Amino acid sequence: MRNLALAVALAATPTIAAAQEATGLSLDRLAQDVITNNPERQFYQRQIETAGVERAAAGRWADPEAVVEFGQRNANDRNTGALLGDGQTYAVSIVQPIEFGGRIALRRAIAERQIDLAKIGLQQFDATLAARARSLGYGLFAADEKAATARTVAARMRDLSRVLVARDPAGPAPRLEAASLQAGAITAERTAAMADAEANSALYELNQLRGAPFTSRIRIIRPDMRLPDLPSGAALAASATANNFELKSLRAQFEQQGLRVDLARKSRIPIVGVGPYYDRARSDIRETNYGLRLSTTLPVWNRQAGDVAAEQGRQAQANATLINAERRIERDVFDQAAQYEAKRKALGQWSGSTPQGFADAAADADRNYRLGAIPLQVYMQMQQSYIEATNAVLDTRREALEALLQLRALNGGAALAR
Repeated sequence: MRNLALAVALAATPTIAAAQEATGLSLDRLAQDVITNNPERQFYQRQIETAGVERAAAGRWADPEAVVEFGQRNANDRNTGALLGDGQTYAVSIVQPIEFGGRIALRRAIAERQIDLAKIGLQQFDATLAARARSLGYGLFAADEKAATARTVAARMRDLSRVLVARDPAGPAPRLEAASLQAGAITAERTAAMADAEANSALYELNQLRGAPFTSRIRIIRPDMRLPDLPSGAALAASATANNFELKSLRAQFEQQGLRVDLARKSRIPIVGVGPYYDRARSDIRETNYGLRLSTTLPVWNRQAGDVAAEQGRQAQANATLINAERRIERDVFDQAAQYEAKRKALGQWSGSTPQGFADAAADADRNYRLGAIPLQVYMQMQQSYIEATNAVLDTRREALEALLQLRALNGGAALAR
């Protein structure tokens, strides 16, 4: 048992030393660091640049069409039918297609909506990334606090155990009490080890998000523990309907699809091609023709009707997706608000100094047990209660913070205030 305790203590030593050398960051500074250095964010920035290139291309005319013709020419006498001569003939023409009905403007508007979608995607990614960074940062802070509390209790119990063993035991009671203290220390050290595992898991994900080496250590400065009042559920839902990134994106897609329907309808308008031509032939004489050529499509068969129907079907699907998303997000807002208020109410029923009060009570129990004023059972219960109360407060506050962060994400990343 003693060897096991020594092994746990040695394993914890590097973690403690690393935590002391770690860089201290606030949650806001951590979120900004993650957004600035996240490698995946470059993809969304590149999407905006790509959409800008597509918008510029959408406003241009179609490329000119060059036509080259080669052939053979025979000239015959109209009366006798005798061959007068033969030779080669060729023709060259360049035609510029010209579109009417505002189709270029429609394509440009569709491309502009694509830029809006790319910007919304980047904003949503930043808001989600910041929320995740704050959640992980608080989880790292809470795990460190849990580990420190458990190690304090474990060290206290092991010190008492050594004192009892060193005394001249009178009967089996001191020896049994020492064994009970060692068992309690092992339980506390296991709690500390589990908290260290949680801290490492949060730390590794944070390092991944901010593009840092996985061995980098950071320490979260004690965050603001206040939980703000929220507006009413109806006000939160209305704000989310207006600001939610997913809904903004779906509305932009719906508008974009409407433009595609208009473009499909306008495709029935003929495209006119205009350009010069040059025609040269040689047989019995040399003949040169040049001038202006006009060409156009004839929408006789109305093949565009299928494209219009397909785009209208996609528009209906986009509208149904938007309506469903609005209902789902409204439900999520009420759900997260209820969870936040439940956790906040529970924390409000506890004193703001609950963790410190249990810490003082645990230290007082240690002094009284050494003086023989309280039995071992009371001492052990007090130490365990100290660990459990600390964990309960930290976990409840973390759950409230996560619900608040979810509400902010649903509200487009904006802060919530009554």
